Amino acid sequence: MNRPASSAVLHERKAMAMAILACALLTFLRWPEILLDAQFWGEDGWNWWPEARSLGLGSLILPHTGYFQTDDRIVALLSRPFSLSWGPTVFALAAFTFEVMPAALLISSRCENICSSRALRTTIALFWCVLPNTWEVHGNLTNSQWHLAIVSFLILLSNPPRSTAAWAFDVIMLALGATSGPFCILLTPIAAIVVWQRRSQSGDMRASSIRLAILVAGALVQGGAIYMAQRGTPANLGATPTNLVRLIGGQVILATLVGHRHIEQWYATGAWRIGLLPWIMVPTALWLCFVAARRWPAMRLAALFTLLMLFAGLSHPLATADGSAVWVAMRQPDSGMRYLFLPIVFWMTVLVTLTFAGPRGWARGIAICTLVTMIFCGIPRDWRFPVEPDRNFYDIAHDFDKAAPGTQFVIPVRPGTRTSYTK
Repeated sequence: MNRPASSAVLHERKAMAMAILACALLTFLRWPEILLDAQFWGEDGWNWWPEARSLGLGSLILPHTGYFQTDDRIVALLSRPFSLSWGPTVFALAAFTFEVMPAALLISSRCENICSSRALRTTIALFWCVLPNTWEVHGNLTNSQWHLAIVSFLILLSNPPRSTAAWAFDVIMLALGATSGPFCILLTPIAAIVVWQRRSQSGDMRASSIRLAILVAGALVQGGAIYMAQRGTPANLGATPTNLVRLIGGQVILATLVGHRHIEQWYATGAWRIGLLPWIMVPTALWLCFVAARRWPAMRLAALFTLLMLFAGLSHPLATADGSAVWVAMRQPDSGMRYLFLPIVFWMTVLVTLTFAGPRGWARGIAICTLVTMIFCGIPRDWRFPVEPDRNFYDIAHDFDKAAPGTQFVIPVRPGTRTSYTK
């Protein structure tokens, strides 16, 4: 009697491992340079690597842009024994792991209570790995905090840990996520709702309470850092209903349909200029999200978290260099897309869920048409991320590694910037 059961478990584990491997392969193939030509990206090279070398463990208590970013700091400290030639590879491996982790966790049995169908969870995870219009958060450690936010959300909704390894994963990843960006502040009410929902289940209640406690501690730490940060001049948002609809309609809906490199062509059409197209797209998308949230409890919590993230990101974005309206500037390709990453993830999840598990009706029909358009248009057009020009990083890095102390070098940093290091 045990052999068939053992065989079924083994088959299930193999299927899960193959699905996770497929997610990792898709992520790699979109930009092989992530690992094959690893280089620092933004703050990876401007802050994390040099500050880990100059400050050591002290860099862990150094906030950046008003809050702590511990995952970046820890990886930078782990890279200290390596030369500059190998440092970016350490960063890239960590960034790649954090990026695949949400898909892998969703596929695992830990998320069975979120969605009982492994096939549907796997389908959603695979679509997460091919999301259009996500270049800014792909393959770099600096923006890995957005992927950790999804991991933290999934942990909150997942089954309670049944093993020491599962407990360790939950505690470590929640603590890391809570101290890597301000997302824990927005996840705390989600965790509180989950505790209330599971108050009658002793095992679930204990796990949910511990998760809530970790997030509350992280929220206090991050909230204190944000409060103590110097406040500059507020950004010029350009916060109007029209600008919001054009931003969401363009960068979340249209860009995922046609590919982000083609949205400016659509912006030039008469239907977009007069506002007809965005005002059709956004209400329709909101209706589909409402249908999904009404049908599935997990989608309600996902919708709440997405709205909180969207509000926080669009109300406190980094200001534009020339002081122009941020919500208008963000309509352009590759402009502040990290703030819209979670809405894109949620939008794709809604479409996949309604397509493969939704009830018959107009909502499912529209979701199917939209997803098919993405599959044949948006995803292929945005499949391959742009190749960065060769700026001789490794030649410079080898010279830096061999140079005498005190020698100064100008180091290229993706995308298209540079910084100065002294040996």
